[in-house]
Amino acid sequence: MEEKMLETSILKELNHLSLKNFVKFYLFNHQQPDLFFKLDEFLQDIKKIQPEVEIIYKTEPIEPSPMLKVTNISDEISIYYLAIPKGPEWPPFFQILQAISTNQSFLSPRDKNKIKKVNKPVKIKVFIMPQCSFCPLVVTLATQLAIAQPLIQTFIIDGSLYPEVAQQYKITSAPTVVINEDYFLVGHDGKEKLIDWILKAGETMYDPEVLRSLLNQGKAERIVELCLKEEGYLMSLLTLLKHEKIFTRIGAMRVLEELFDKSPRLAEKIMPYLLKMLETSEKRDKDDLLFLLGIIGTPEAIPKLHQIAQTTSSTIREAAVEAIEHIKERYGEFH
Repeated sequence: MEEKMLETSILKELNHLSLKNFVKFYLFNHQQPDLFFKLDEFLQDIKKIQPEVEIIYKTEPIEPSPMLKVTNISDEISIYYLAIPKGPEWPPFFQILQAISTNQSFLSPRDKNKIKKVNKPVKIKVFIMPQCSFCPLVVTLATQLAIAQPLIQTFIIDGSLYPEVAQQYKITSAPTVVINEDYFLVGHDGKEKLIDWILKAGETMYDPEVLRSLLNQGKAERIVELCLKEEGYLMSLLTLLKHEKIFTRIGAMRVLEELFDKSPRLAEKIMPYLLKMLETSEKRDKDDLLFLLGIIGTPEAIPKLHQIAQTTSSTIREAAVEAIEHIKERYGEFH
């Protein structure tokens, strides 16, 4: 190719790197030959200056492809690049090479201690875009975490080079971090909250804040899937019915409505919790809950609704009566 992949200034910086041990690259190639050639040229330019770099070609099917994996000589580190560093993306890449060769991450002692708590595999996908000023900071942290903790796999994905992957995750801004497919962090949060959310990913149940993140990312169908799989997710979802943000409350109600359509028995399971929540003194929450009961309420709720219908508040009384009518329409008249 006529145009050089690496600029002269980058070549000089690369030459100044002191790599004490081998750094290994795997180049997985299954499709998109043009992109493969760019990645291959990128690696060859690095190897010319840093002979300690080893390149291994893999041809087995892997999606998405092509991609680079950078690791140490014993394959204990898992950092994947679906990207080619440019401009401000170079310093994080240089730090990866340096950290792997010295077997020492650049994390602070505090962060190193935190991620010692990780006891399950965690996948981090960092979506970046060209001219994204904040992306390098997130890339640095995410890759150094993978160096310090072998249970963490980090993928750096340039949405402009792999638009189909960005579309799959509905990425609309950069940086966006996806942890274990369900935890989404956007912008500044990608750096500030990354370690805490990695620790959340190791927990058995998602906490309400993570479910709210899924709602914000338009992943309601994923929440439905999780709630159908395990009741613990459903209990976490119920707490969002009292969230201060109206869009969060509406999103939670829509998910519960869809759950009721897919599995009416779930409404019976959560009815005692919803009726207990009705004891709130907050008019806003009571209005929302009465509306929801009109949609998914069971006959079990009717006595409580009759009691609420005796209230002096006309709007609450009307909402309770309307909920009773909707329940009777679904289940038949009760006397």
